[in-house]
Amino acid sequence: MSNPVPRLRRLLSIIPMIRRRDGISLQELQAVLGVSKRELQGDLNAIMLCGVPPYLPNDYISVFIDGDHVTVDYADHFARPARLTLPEALALRLAIARLQVPEEGPLGDATIELLDALDRLVLGADMRSLEGKIDASRAEDLDPVLAQLDEAVAGRHPLAMTYYSASSEVVKPRRLRPYGRGDRHGNQYVVGYCEINHDVRSFRVDRISKVEVVTGETFEAPAGFDLRKALSSIGPKPGEGAFHLRIRFDPELARFAAEDHSEMRVEKQKDGGVVVHMTCGSIPWAVSKCLLYGEKAEILEPAEARAALVGRLEAFLATEPLPT
Repeated sequence: MSNPVPRLRRLLSIIPMIRRRDGISLQELQAVLGVSKRELQGDLNAIMLCGVPPYLPNDYISVFIDGDHVTVDYADHFARPARLTLPEALALRLAIARLQVPEEGPLGDATIELLDALDRLVLGADMRSLEGKIDASRAEDLDPVLAQLDEAVAGRHPLAMTYYSASSEVVKPRRLRPYGRGDRHGNQYVVGYCEINHDVRSFRVDRISKVEVVTGETFEAPAGFDLRKALSSIGPKPGEGAFHLRIRFDPELARFAAEDHSEMRVEKQKDGGVVVHMTCGSIPWAVSKCLLYGEKAEILEPAEARAALVGRLEAFLATEPLPT
């Protein structure tokens, strides 16, 4: 049996590397990791199979490959900080320090970041009080932030907030006139007029670190604003080659699929399943979307997307070609 350690190291570095840049080209990722195209595809396929109980669609890491660009989206469970015992934390730090990682580049940056985080947890604490357990700080509860957003939306008050932009990796203050709040792809978003960009923008709530309702000011929301339409525009954008996509979901996932795609046309089936109709801009995105639901989802059309899905499954299984 081949040594699994090198591949495990790659898998642990791929996710933060992609997340930090909000996506990366496959060629650049392949060059940084020093692997073949086939090995990289296998690693990305393996990441898509990572999940936590009860193994519902939103419990898995999502991998989206569009042309030469790859992005990942965590399940909410993976965003929570790990809890380590004292021996685990010290062993992890020692293992990271012993890795032969280049000092420059994404892998080097990730190594330094991890070591700094462990140093703050271990070296900055009273070791006697940590006997047997080290608890990383819990992810910030979003309920207080959501309450402030709802207050601002209801009272038509501006928001002063600090926001992290994943695309530019910049944290900066913003002024927003919030028109509404809602869920999209399992994440909460607030949509409104950004006074910095002078345009209507959407902001993920979990990337807001500080928020204050400016109760002394009010604004008027545009009469034609449609929150559902604004939320539906978040995510993959269909381009000139947009096509109609139909995905069928088994009865046991029908309710979840209908809720996740409530803004789309959902067609109920006699057996209890549902067929979701959506507009899609790329075949790879359609395949990745379907794979989120495992064997409980099936692409009905177009035929090109079905064939691409079969090809991806063949790569997973490394067996004889599957019937289309």
